[in-house]
Amino acid sequence: MSKVIKFKTPYGDRTRSGFETTGDSLTQQSHASAADVRNIIKQYDRTGLIANVNKGIAQYGDYSEINEYAEALNMVRSANENFAQLPSHIREQFNNNAGLFFEFATNPKNSEEMIKMGLKKAPIVKEDVVEATTKSESAPPAPQEAGE
Repeated sequence: MSKVIKFKTPYGDRTRSGFETTGDSLTQQSHASAADVRNIIKQYDRTGLIANVNKGIAQYGDYSEINEYAEALNMVRSANENFAQLPSHIREQFNNNAGLFFEFATNPKNSEEMIKMGLKKAPIVKEDVVEATTKSESAPPAPQEAGE
């Protein structure tokens, strides 16, 4: 035999279940008149102000340089992928947390440590190069040009 499935509809039978509070209520009754919407509207009609609305200072500015949510999410995802490509012993030093690694890597004080880890190239040190125009004693003398 097949089982009859009953669908609930707004017109079907419904059972009402009541709720009864037992014990002391935690609601503070001293604020009942201040929270009553009728009293709030009466005060607004008299004064033109709604007193229980949090008032804040409006801040205006050019926020066009701030990334959109999707862009920021893509940046975080990319950072996590790049962090996952690092060797495991380096990731373990930062508790497998890309955020801790980012803070470490962007701190200029850690530049030498990044070079030791092999994650940053050492800066090229320019030595004073002796000019090639100086004459050495073993070089033959330059030929004289006509008219000298």
